Amino acid sequence: MEFTPIKTRRLYEEIVEQVKELISKGKLKPGDKLLGERELADQFQVSRASVREAIRTLEILGVIDIRPGEGTFVRSSGADDIIRPLAMFLAVERASMFDMFEMRRIFETATAGLAAERATEEEIDQIRAAVEGMRERLNVKDPEKGEEFDVAFHYAIAEATHNTLLIKLFKTVSEEFHKANSVARRKLYLHKPENAQKLIDQHSGIFEAIRSHSPEAASRAMLAHLSFAEGELRDWDV
Repeated sequence: MEFTPIKTRRLYEEIVEQVKELISKGKLKPGDKLLGERELADQFQVSRASVREAIRTLEILGVIDIRPGEGTFVRSSGADDIIRPLAMFLAVERASMFDMFEMRRIFETATAGLAAERATEEEIDQIRAAVEGMRERLNVKDPEKGEEFDVAFHYAIAEATHNTLLIKLFKTVSEEFHKANSVARRKLYLHKPENAQKLIDQHSGIFEAIRSHSPEAASRAMLAHLSFAEGELRDWDV
């Protein structure tokens, strides 16, 4: 394999890009062992410190495995390799509430449809339990616990897709989703107290569509729910 000498300021980034390009072109394959630190520094014509930084970055991105006593190897691609960079991005970026709702309209509308196709009886029971939990918390005026059931409802739908990547994606964004959901619920309740019952009715509609194994109805119900919440929040912020 041949590498190109590095002459730019952020040297480690150039190293990372060259390694990734060699992998994408098939010149480096899963299981291949990279050259040692000194050999790489010689080929790239950079310091060993730049090589070490590049290796650390490639490991964080899930591109390589560092095996003590053995060396550095190219990893096999998989769902975790896609999820990890997203997790890193979410750790440093703070999306607005409306950015989060836009993402949810795309992501959760499709998720609800898949759940309607694939949900087992046990998974349907889990979704039902979350709706019932939200309804009970409303009756005793416990919005904090209601938020937990709300998050559990959406997670149960993701699990019912039986799609490992979708479930991992939901887990990855769940912390930011929970924060945005918490703020949104409180604003909606302050804006119009009757919104609490409307939201529970909407969740019930999504559940009924999934229980009936009606993908189109489930997607429509989820889209209507998220669009309603976003619309109310925009009115509240005016």
